[in-house]
Amino acid sequence: MGRAGCAQVDEWERFEQAFRGCYRQVVRFLWRRLPPQAVEDAASEVFVIAWERWGTLRGDPLPWLYGIARRVAANAVRAQERSARLEGRLRGSGVATVPGVDGQVLSALGAVDVLGHLSARDREVLMLVTWDGLDAGQAAGVLGCSRGAFLVRLHRARRHLECALADPGDPVPERESESADGSVGR
Repeated sequence: MGRAGCAQVDEWERFEQAFRGCYRQVVRFLWRRLPPQAVEDAASEVFVIAWERWGTLRGDPLPWLYGIARRVAANAVRAQERSARLEGRLRGSGVATVPGVDGQVLSALGAVDVLGHLSARDREVLMLVTWDGLDAGQAAGVLGCSRGAFLVRLHRARRHLECALADPGDPVPERESESADGSVGR
């Protein structure tokens, strides 16, 4: 086996190690964002994409895999919403589904109502830090923004969460506009 063959084997071993070390965390990440029946397929898709892009990995694989999983989950949610709209039209009603975090557990805690008052963006920022255990730099990598921009988003999301917790019936304050570079304007 030549040098290229050895390098490919080394890369496969590194990928396999990342797969074994991160699979359960990626599944948990997806579980909070997708209906249970979609999680395994989405996890498989995450690791297929990861292998195809393995050469682009820099640093810790978990935040990088979360970034891939986030996009896979978003695509799955969009597909499910399209399917639900089509089914609703076929049945003559506007049936829609809302996938997301484990509804039974959060319902028992009353958290579904509070989280429902937050924007999807605020929920995502809070989940990356609190439920997925990422630090600001890793979470910023998942979202594809700078650490500073992520910290601004996290601050806003926490402020919105505080407002929703104070009075779940009140709408969350109007969102400040944010440019792609993370600068803020009103």
